[in-house]
Amino acid sequence: MGWGGLMFSLVFAAASAAGTGPAASAVSSACAGTVISAPQSWLAGAAGIAAEVQPDGNTLVVVSAGFPAASYAIADEFTPACTPDRAFGQDGTEHLAFGGQEFTISAVIPAPGGKTLLAGSTAKGWLVARIDAGGRLDAAFGTGGSAVLPWPGSVSAITQTSSGSIVLGGTAGGGCCAREWIGELTRDGALIRGFGAGGREAIPVYLGDSGIGRVWAAPDGEILALSGGGNMGCWGTYVSALTSRGTPVPGFQSAFNAAMHHVLPSQVFVAGVIIRPGSFLLAGTDQDTCVSAVPSRTAQGRIIAFHLNGTLAGTATFASPMTEPAWALPRSNGGFALATSQPPIEASPHAKASLTVLTFSAGNKHQGTAVIPLPYISQSFPAEAIPVTIATNGQVSSLVTSNATGKALRLIQLPY
Repeated sequence: MGWGGLMFSLVFAAASAAGTGPAASAVSSACAGTVISAPQSWLAGAAGIAAEVQPDGNTLVVVSAGFPAASYAIADEFTPACTPDRAFGQDGTEHLAFGGQEFTISAVIPAPGGKTLLAGSTAKGWLVARIDAGGRLDAAFGTGGSAVLPWPGSVSAITQTSSGSIVLGGTAGGGCCAREWIGELTRDGALIRGFGAGGREAIPVYLGDSGIGRVWAAPDGEILALSGGGNMGCWGTYVSALTSRGTPVPGFQSAFNAAMHHVLPSQVFVAGVIIRPGSFLLAGTDQDTCVSAVPSRTAQGRIIAFHLNGTLAGTATFASPMTEPAWALPRSNGGFALATSQPPIEASPHAKASLTVLTFSAGNKHQGTAVIPLPYISQSFPAEAIPVTIATNGQVSSLVTSNATGKALRLIQLPY
């Protein structure tokens, strides 16, 4: 189905009053019985929210507490029909805990055998865990199902190589002093000390408040990391590359930086990454000035194609709004979809936002555009005036966003 004729189901949230219990729930008005749960402290607006769409089309949403922190997270799994998967946890919901530690889950991905890898942080360092298809910790992974690496910051992106090794992207600090690393574990959660310097390798940081948003491993083992950062609407995106042993790919960074400067000498640019055999694309939006609540007349969409050595392969533009972040979502037909949102004029609990979704063919040709209304813009615009997260398996995409009051979650499933 094209995005222009998109049918989607909404899961509207109804939060319990503060202090009335340990969890807030989101109850669907369109999918009877569907519930998204969250630690009560999620209502403070600082939770970790991660989602993934599994190969069978199920959507897993993991919500861990923000401030004040809690020692558990809640995972909910939904079938493609937008009903709880009763085989997961207790009727579709599972409470996750790691020995009483306070923690946050920032990223989740499917793992072989119907399992799921989760990654984030505890007070002691980077957290990586694996759960089975029923939502229980997999005792064969790490120590009792999880591993904690004594490194600062948190895992913000995770992937698996073709051999099963687990690649982690981690970020610490913020402002002027953000730091980023790539680390690697075995398929069962043991640190690969021969990778980089004792299991991890630092990558360049070019922007304030930078963070790794995605990591990917090529069949030959080369690792790419997509990072983004900036402040006050002056945002940017860049890519770093390491070899399979965790050392910088010779010449990649200078070639990539030169290509970006040639295409975008002074513009603001936010993008997602699409990986293809022997190449990758940055698909997003750019404009000549920093982003504000007033849409810029220079805002446009842009696709920049690169060879895996970082050199420029080509570029194209198209009509698109401009804000941050932008999600580039691969499709099973070889094309991709780009999801982004336009800066709103007004920022208040009663203002409404929208998500713009553009589809592209395998040849990068723009095929269609759809605008999906969203019910809420945070008062802390622009940081929370956008959808929370989007996940895809190439055939189904799921958007986790807020309800109309901003105090609970809803799910929008986007089949395509």
